[in-house]
This record gives sequence, C-alpha cells and structure tokens, in this order.
Amino acid sequence: MNTRNTKIRRFATAALVSALGATALAGPASAETVVFKDAAGDLDHGADLRRVRVVNDEKVRVKVVHDDLVRAYESGSSLSVFIDTDRQRKGPEFVFLGGTFEGADYALLPAKGWRRVGDRQVPLHGGMYIMKLDYAKDTATIRFDREVLGDPGAIRVEVKTGGELVPEGDEPATTGVDWLGKTKDFTPWVKRG
Repeated sequence: MNTRNTKIRRFATAALVSALGATALAGPASAETVVFKDAAGDLDHGADLRRVRVVNDEKVRVKVVHDDLVRAYESGSSLSVFIDTDRQRKGPEFVFLGGTFEGADYALLPAKGWRRVGDRQVPLHGGMYIMKLDYAKDTATIRFDREVLGDPGAIRVEVKTGGELVPEGDEPATTGVDWLGKTKDFTPWVKRG
C-alpha cells in the first residue's frame, strides 16, 4: 500500500466533500423570477397584454409580451408599469411610461395613488434604466438598476397597455386599455433573488 497515494486520495476526497458542502449551502444562484399571465383578447389591438415576467436580482427586469406589436406610430400603442417597492405605503412609488412603437420615448416618474407625480423623471442616483422593443417577439423589456428604484428587497407590479382603435367610417378613434389581471391590482411580491 502506497501511503503517498492514499494521502492524496484522502485530501482529494476531503476537498471534494468540502466543495460539495459549500455548494449545497450556497443555495440557488438564480434570481427570483415570476411569470404572470393575462387573458387573450382583452384588447382588440396588437398591444393586447399576454404575459409579464418579473425578475428581481442584481437588476430589476420587467418583460411584457404583447399580442402583435407594430413599429408604426399610428398604432399609438403604449404601456405603463406601476412599481410598488414599499409595503408600508399604499399604491405604487413609481410608474414607467413608454410608447411601444418605433421611435417612442419613455420615462420613469414618481407615482402616488395610481397617478404620476408631475413630469420630472426619477433621479437616477448613478444608475440607469432602459426599454428594448422586439417586434419579432412582440416584447417590451424594461431593465432598471436597483439604485434608481431605491434598492428594494421586494417589488410588485401592475401593467397597463393601450392602443388607438381606429374605427371604420367617420367615427373618431378611441383608445383601448388592457390591465394585467384586474384593474389596479398588483401582482404578488417578488423577492430579491
């Protein structure tokens, strides 16, 4: 029996057991991700809301899946993402507003009672936020740096989409609206992963 080989095997086994134990105690490395579905056909427009995915990790991401987003500004399609970060305060602290047609602008504004508070954007505190539209996948993805939202431990959202409904003939256009689930009803809290 070679004692040197035995010592090497024991050391390797101990290192492997130690590494496996550390991995098991660390828990999952993935972020908290929750998907919320919405009924199809709530809005007779391509902006019809189908699904919302919320990720709360090193960044906060909200991905909104629509029925059929189009690039043309004539669609008038838009979205509002209400973000609640404070369990002690009623209603959302922030609202993200943006057009979902090509060239549209967007902004993150303070909110109170389901309304924006003025037109002054939320201070960035060294962070940023961005929205990316993918017309092939019919998605709008908004990514927030945590410091922009006050580094929340948990968040919940409510999403509203809308679009201009152009009638036949001489009737004036109207705007259709679709809320995720019930109107002004937040998702459950999504904890930071």
